[in-house]
Amino acid sequence: RYVEAMAKAGADRIIFQWEAMAKEANTNDDTADDTIGQLEQAVELAEAIREYGMLCGISINPQTGVEEILPLLESGLVDLVDILAVEPGFGGQSFQESALGKIQQLRRWIDAKGDESHQEVDIKLLVDGGINAETSPLVIEAGADILVAGTFLFK
Repeated sequence: RYVEAMAKAGADRIIFQWEAMAKEANTNDDTADDTIGQLEQAVELAEAIREYGMLCGISINPQTGVEEILPLLESGLVDLVDILAVEPGFGGQSFQESALGKIQQLRRWIDAKGDESHQEVDIKLLVDGGINAETSPLVIEAGADILVAGTFLFK
């Protein structure tokens, strides 16, 4: 809905929430398989973002498994994965250790895709939530490229 407006406003990247695509898919077709409908919605949105010349990222909540977004990553439309290490909505939450496994899994997948194609796969891993002096080295070691810190920096 807002892709064109964001492009006109000067945005160079849109990161959208994977879980929001499930809600969108369910409102459009009650009989659709949730996962297929969610993927179709996500691909459609990512294509629109790219058509407007912007980069496209996907964000996943702590409870979402990496395997759910792999078909979208396979499309080549997404160049950034935002792994939420806390529940969305408010700052100051503790880092959820399950994020480390997701980072490692995605890093292995990206590296394997690069090995298969003999080309670098340019998908950055961003981790948002619970980032502090203790968690940042763990996240980097797991394979993250970009860290988002809020409460830690402004306490």
